Amino acid sequence: MSAEESLTGRVLRAYGNRFIVQTSRGVFDCRLRGKLRLHTRAQKPPVVVGDRVRFVIEDPSHGIIEEVAARRNKLSRPDVNNPDLEKVIVANVEQMVVVAAVDKPRLKTGAIDRFLLAAEKSGMDGCVCINKTDLDTAAKYDRIAAVYRAAGYTVITCSVVTGEGMADVRRAVRYRVSLFAGHSGVGKSSIINCLQPGLKIRTGEISGATGKGIHTTTAVELHPLDFGGYIADSPGLREVGLWDIDADELAGLYPEMAPYLGECRFRNCVHVGEPGCAIKAAVEDGRLARLRYDGYLRIYHSLK
Repeated sequence: MSAEESLTGRVLRAYGNRFIVQTSRGVFDCRLRGKLRLHTRAQKPPVVVGDRVRFVIEDPSHGIIEEVAARRNKLSRPDVNNPDLEKVIVANVEQMVVVAAVDKPRLKTGAIDRFLLAAEKSGMDGCVCINKTDLDTAAKYDRIAAVYRAAGYTVITCSVVTGEGMADVRRAVRYRVSLFAGHSGVGKSSIINCLQPGLKIRTGEISGATGKGIHTTTAVELHPLDFGGYIADSPGLREVGLWDIDADELAGLYPEMAPYLGECRFRNCVHVGEPGCAIKAAVEDGRLARLRYDGYLRIYHSLK
């Protein structure tokens, strides 16, 4: 390697103004070129995990990022301090694996729906992973799994404790860039540790007072998999903000509703209470799951 030699790579971790970048020649600790920081300061942050970057080598282990490639997609949420500002979480992800738990914390389909909407809006494939099946010996979760399969999503049921379904998870993420998303405590980090032994991602317990997960992951990190692909473990989220989604486009982000769009009596039907609504009729006669439609109504009203 020589000074001023340029390399491209993928950002695995970000902390402050430092970025760990994986390349064909190894891993480099990089910082942003000053002019790039100035040029992109309107973005928050200018570089995120998953970004493809070009950097100039400073020494055998350090570099200066000169350029950020155009993003294939990105997952964003409202900034905590200013909800009108976009906070990009991760970029260039192929699929979102939405992890929910059968229990501890209680399975909430509203959370699954919101993550899947974020995936649809961002152009990611959606996959639902229902974890901790060992906590429901009656397999009541199968009913919910069937709803999401009917909607067109890949659904995996698994248990890190018993090993059930872990081979299915492995097949789903192999050779792909996947983001694991879900509320705190559902077992995202435990699943990743099981898939890639040696990572030792910190896991947490469930709060006895609230029944909710205790936050353990503090930032998104992209982990290369020995069997091919990458997994990003996201901070546990108790609430999911839907960035840049309008109420009027909401139905178009439900794959199972797509065939009925344009079939309603009124062209501007929003599928809430209008007469002659094709989507509502499909719910009434069982072609669409009421569970998903009721969730649609809740989210629609929250966006108005």
